[in-house]
Amino acid sequence: MNCLEARKYIYDFIQGNWEEDRLEDFLQHIKTCPDCKEELRVTHMIYHGLRSLDGKENMPVDRSYRKMEEEAEHFLRLGHFFSAVRISSETLVFWALFFSLFYFILGYLPLIFR
Repeated sequence: MNCLEARKYIYDFIQGNWEEDRLEDFLQHIKTCPDCKEELRVTHMIYHGLRSLDGKENMPVDRSYRKMEEEAEHFLRLGHFFSAVRISSETLVFWALFFSLFYFILGYLPLIFR
């Protein structure tokens, strides 16, 4: 992800509109690009200030920013976990069906070759 794409995604990131692929690229970019990280912090500070004026936010800005980052990382970990579970279960189902079919055919072989 380049800086332009990252800056376009900042609003979605702050609002919690996360897509696993884009979020992972965005967080990786933010870790390596100090300009985009600063842009994210400033934008978050503005949104945090607006929410605190409405009474929707009552925690300090720094803690709110860390919480947002932690939630995004947690979202990615859950996404990776469920992807691994899905792949594992699909693999188990495949092999279960394969061996069921194999033993089913193996059971009929003596009847075929009589």
